[in-house]
Amino acid sequence: MAILIVDDEPVNTLVLEQLLHQHDYETVSVSSGEEALDLLIAPQAASLYDLVLLDVEMPGISGIETCKRIRQMADYEEMPVIMVSGRTDEKQIAEGLDAGASDYTTKPIKVTELLARIRSALRYKAAVDERKIYEARLQYDLDLAQKIQQSALTPPISNEEIDVRALYLPSKKLAGDMYAWFQVAPDRYGVIIFDVMGHGVSSALITMGIRSILPGLVGNVQYPVDVMTELNRQMTFLFSGDDMHSYFTAVYCYIDTTKRRIEYVNAGHPPVIVSSKEGNCRLETTGVPVGMFEEPNYESKEIDITTDMTLHMYTDGLMECYSKDIDDGIRWLEKDVGTYGLDYSRHVAEQLVPKIEIEDDLCLVTVKIT
Repeated sequence: MAILIVDDEPVNTLVLEQLLHQHDYETVSVSSGEEALDLLIAPQAASLYDLVLLDVEMPGISGIETCKRIRQMADYEEMPVIMVSGRTDEKQIAEGLDAGASDYTTKPIKVTELLARIRSALRYKAAVDERKIYEARLQYDLDLAQKIQQSALTPPISNEEIDVRALYLPSKKLAGDMYAWFQVAPDRYGVIIFDVMGHGVSSALITMGIRSILPGLVGNVQYPVDVMTELNRQMTFLFSGDDMHSYFTAVYCYIDTTKRRIEYVNAGHPPVIVSSKEGNCRLETTGVPVGMFEEPNYESKEIDITTDMTLHMYTDGLMECYSKDIDDGIRWLEKDVGTYGLDYSRHVAEQLVPKIEIEDDLCLVTVKIT
């Protein structure tokens, strides 16, 4: 790593080189802004230099213009640049700082002052480099966590009785929304969608914890009240302290295609929109969010399955695509479900979402029962 000296005066360059070499700094010297930019634009150049000492008054591209162009180059937004000038007027100093200079010093060089400014700039550079390494590691971990979360998404089911598929759009790398479905018997299916309070890593960790226990839970318990009660027990056990309190909303539907019945519990979640030839209806809330109370006393309800019935299960991020008002959002959602039918998820992905900035995770599960 070296200090790049940019000065058109050979004597000034020689003085700076000797001074810096005496204090164990490596240097590379060029005589113009054009040469400096050519050096910095080369592949891997950002890893070769710690600091730029840049003369202000040079023929061709001035130091101020050179500094502006350096700041426009990738990887140099935070490179320390100390501008060196024979002039001391405040206007030129302000222009240099406005151009992106980290610091400013004047000629003739004051050795003690210059070395102090260099040490300060290099400490800043070391902190920036350390932060970038940390951010790179964090990004790697987030990317890996995202792949793990994506791998937990249940693949679609499609057979003569039922078609289950989903649209999943996290607002960030990791999401607090999740869905899952299980064929618990040849003619019975359990479908759940849930939304953990909050965003980001903390909610995603809870989401993955809940997702990991669902296969065994649904396979052994099956019925909605029992599933929700056990999930609530797990949540209150894991997050019982005031500092760790968390909860999630959820809808679990237990679908029996032989008896042509759907039993469900809605734990504080947005209502499921059920569409059929008879029109639309809603599977409204039947209990409190999971983890909010130790004894929630969930209640299940049932509806009959009619020919070509479709369930639209979603998280609140979808409603917010329409309106910040919950009731208004549901009304618009219902209208579009009626308009687009089974193409509704495509409408959301291709027409609705691209027009807005997603602020919340968005999840949509469509269950069509023949």
